[in-house]
Amino acid sequence: MEYLINNHIKDLKPRVADAARNNHVIYLDRNELPLPPSPHVIQAIADTAATVNRYPDTLGEPLRKVLAEYAGVSEKEIIIGNGSDDLIELVAKVFIAPQKEVLIPNPTFLVYSLVTQIMGGNPIVIKRTDNFDLNIQEIIDKVTLATKVIFIANPNNPTGNLVDRDDILKIVNSVDCLVVVDECYYEMSQETVADLVNQYDNLLVLRSFSKSFGLAGLRLGYGMANEKLIDYLYRATQIFPVNRLALAAGIAALEDLDYVYANVKRICIERENLRQNLVKMGFTVYPSVTNFLFVNTKPLGILSSKLVQALRNQNIWVKDFGYKLGLDGYYFRIAIGTPDENQKLQVALAEAISGNN
Repeated sequence: MEYLINNHIKDLKPRVADAARNNHVIYLDRNELPLPPSPHVIQAIADTAATVNRYPDTLGEPLRKVLAEYAGVSEKEIIIGNGSDDLIELVAKVFIAPQKEVLIPNPTFLVYSLVTQIMGGNPIVIKRTDNFDLNIQEIIDKVTLATKVIFIANPNNPTGNLVDRDDILKIVNSVDCLVVVDECYYEMSQETVADLVNQYDNLLVLRSFSKSFGLAGLRLGYGMANEKLIDYLYRATQIFPVNRLALAAGIAALEDLDYVYANVKRICIERENLRQNLVKMGFTVYPSVTNFLFVNTKPLGILSSKLVQALRNQNIWVKDFGYKLGLDGYYFRIAIGTPDENQKLQVALAEAISGNN
């Protein structure tokens, strides 16, 4: 049957199952919130569990109504998905055809390129500046009649930096294709262009409940755009894209924003403390408005892969970006953990540095 499979799918790398996760390991490799959701959210999940024999609402009602109030848009300008990854893939299904182009400023979230390849599209990589800012004019100049989508993560993953609102608007106003602004760290950055979705028919804003809300395991995200675009996106979704537990948890999380922002404040304090200590250890640490730090090991003359492996040997996982996404061999990313986890990370890093000298 292999001859029936599309060649561009054959060219994708095989997926490998994760190693089983356990309580003896500190996981700082996926940008997860290290804290559980609020008791109110946990109770909502428990209360809903007995009804999972019934299908969820097709369009995600009444979560859309609560989200509309939270985000300052109308219900018809919101789509709900099985995590923002699901919505990124939905964009690919609706907009990208074989040989069509997608502009991707690298380094950035790898899923943009992956979904483009899944649809047989052509990812056009545009290198960011040395400080990981966007080359705005180059992006605009690269747009052709074959260009369908531009993906902009704001703040960017893995680098943690923001794109100025004026720069995003310059792109949106200058191109005749869809501009997707991925704001999954919005609660930490507090920067958005969601207020503009009803003014531009080529703007789509994505957000997630995985980071600040601590619901990564339930998979819940949402997008905002003009009503016509949302209508077309919903036409291409699964019939029931979001499960009942996730819908209930999302509503409850938005009812308990004090808990969410208290956690965000804790993470930001820990992020700054960790950043300062990593700089003292000799690393270059890039500015971040997220729950992670992007670290350059070159000042220490140590390849990131060596430090990442040394940490794994001590049951601490961080994400190696050496020789990935167009980078050289000296980058890794650290999610912000609990104070205890961050302290253990620093001790392990100091030992790893000492062992490489």
